[in-house]
Amino acid sequence: MPTGRIIDLAAKSQEITDTELPAAIIYFGERVPVRDWKEFFFIAIKCLYTEFPDTISSLCSRDPTRTLFLRTNTIDMVSPRKIASIIYLETERTPKQILKAIRFVLSRADVRYVQMRVEVYEPIYPQNFFSPPTIEPPQKFPRNQKPVLHLNQTIEEMLATLDAMELPAPKKSHVETFERNEPQISGLFFILEGERHGPFDNEKNRYVALMQRLAELYPYQILKEAGHHINSEHRLTLMKGASYLYFREPVALPNNLYLDKDFSDSVLAENERYFLARCGLYFEDVMTNG
Repeated sequence: MPTGRIIDLAAKSQEITDTELPAAIIYFGERVPVRDWKEFFFIAIKCLYTEFPDTISSLCSRDPTRTLFLRTNTIDMVSPRKIASIIYLETERTPKQILKAIRFVLSRADVRYVQMRVEVYEPIYPQNFFSPPTIEPPQKFPRNQKPVLHLNQTIEEMLATLDAMELPAPKKSHVETFERNEPQISGLFFILEGERHGPFDNEKNRYVALMQRLAELYPYQILKEAGHHINSEHRLTLMKGASYLYFREPVALPNNLYLDKDFSDSVLAENERYFLARCGLYFEDVMTNG
């Protein structure tokens, strides 16, 4: 991702163009990559809440008809993100509205020492350059009317009619569901240093347990990875100290380390392979299907 110019959120004169995108948020010298303006808004407000919880709480509105960006409920919110208990942030805002909201929080907090900046860049291609082509919605038929082919229909209409005439797939039997689910449940184990851990209810619980055990058995190797590993979602997975404020679901590990577990199952498996390799272990030797 190309680097661009830095905007100090304490400087009111600096504005952004409609085509600029955020590359990272810089908070007291810590640079954390972000994917879009929504993620930047969420991280910025979450950091400010840690410093000024009373200010953020005072800005929350209980009235769903108001357009404030902080609310105590998610009624009629388009893209809410939870900042704290009963505090939600509406991230569906334009970039200029987001910067204005952050500056508003800083002004209400009446502070001058907060060092928060955003790194923005001009994308090489426009945002809609790789957008998929518009697909016309399939032809709809009245509830009690069966779809029928006609010679005067267009090709698109015929294809839509054929799709509507297809019979629904038969329901899966109880035996098939049990046989398919059994390997998935029994596979949530891992064996480390001859000790078997599990079973776990889901991939996140196994991932957290594995990382906690690795941090205990291989403290030096895990400590070296803090702030370095960025997975296929382009997000940091392990940080040291107060940097965990950037994480969506932080979990405390030994040696003042913090792990983010808010990833899909496929990315969690990718993270597990990475950290096991850093400790000189093979994924296939540690994970087991029971």
